[in-house]
Amino acid sequence: MNVLILTDFSETSVNAGKYAIDFLQENAVNFYLLNIHNFNFHKSASNLLENELVATLDELQTAVKTLRDYTGNKQHIFRTILSSESLIRAVRNTLVEKKIDLIFIGAVSQDTRSHPILGDHAYDVVRKIKCNIIAVPGGCTYKNLQKVIFPIDHAILSTEEKERVLDNLNYLNSSDFTLLEIKNGAVEYPNLTSDNKPSKTPVLFTKALFRDIQKQFDIIFIIGKNLSICDRLLHTEYGFTAHMNIEIPIFVYHG
Repeated sequence: MNVLILTDFSETSVNAGKYAIDFLQENAVNFYLLNIHNFNFHKSASNLLENELVATLDELQTAVKTLRDYTGNKQHIFRTILSSESLIRAVRNTLVEKKIDLIFIGAVSQDTRSHPILGDHAYDVVRKIKCNIIAVPGGCTYKNLQKVIFPIDHAILSTEEKERVLDNLNYLNSSDFTLLEIKNGAVEYPNLTSDNKPSKTPVLFTKALFRDIQKQFDIIFIIGKNLSICDRLLHTEYGFTAHMNIEIPIFVYHG
């Protein structure tokens, strides 16, 4: 099994890596730690480039050592990838080259927006990368996933598709799924002109409901093509995370 962990060396990304290890503690896994760094390749900066490259590679090795010391599974193998490409391009290339099965990414709190990977870019990964993804909130520790909430919008996901998803899960077979139907209805975001604003969102999937879900369940399972729910949960400007913290992981399923 091949797993990608996105890291910017922050506590949030280290925590996502530890969650990945705990989540897959019983599996043989090749973990790939990917860091995106915007190196300055101009000739005038050549004197600094080597030092910057060495320092970043050292940070990657430190991140690997932290996870290697943390795991108790000798079948967990750790490798590093350093890229100066855009995040989405680097992730897509890694998916193909390393045959990635699952991605882990940190989800920052509402007070933290400065991370180059873990802020709004995490939302881009969820929307643009067609691979199963688990977004792990900072400070969230793994526990046995017995209570899984599965919000369903029947306008997006038919009963047949829902059953096919549940029959083909690779990671949550022993978990207790609770299906939550998101009723029809939409709410507009007023006075927004950004091209990146979310689509209309089911009006009954409220912040109060999201708060209750986080108290009662261990993980949220959503379908990647259900963009309105992804927007509501993960968009750091217009979604719930603009005003409140994510406290439990979100599994974004792409099949």
